[in-house]
Amino acid sequence: MAIEWAGTGPELLLSLDRSRSEPLRSQLERELREAIRLGRLPPGERLPSSRALASELGISRGLVLECYTQLQAEGFLTARSGSATRVTAGALT
Repeated sequence: MAIEWAGTGPELLLSLDRSRSEPLRSQLERELREAIRLGRLPPGERLPSSRALASELGISRGLVLECYTQLQAEGFLTARSGSATRVTAGALT
């Protein structure tokens, strides 16, 4: 069963499919990378909180946090304590 989330704008659509063998974390990371690379999430764009995204997708907050952490390590996202997670300027390169 596919799970979809329409985010900050109508162009953003994340799709997770529990029937696939690919782990949900990998699917979410891939979907977010693709949204950033294709410009659906432009530099500076605010991502939903980990709680909000987890609730909307019906997945654990820990899974979203792991995904956000990995994408931060890869340079796609930036986050500061008490502030929103955002797409890094220059993340499209």
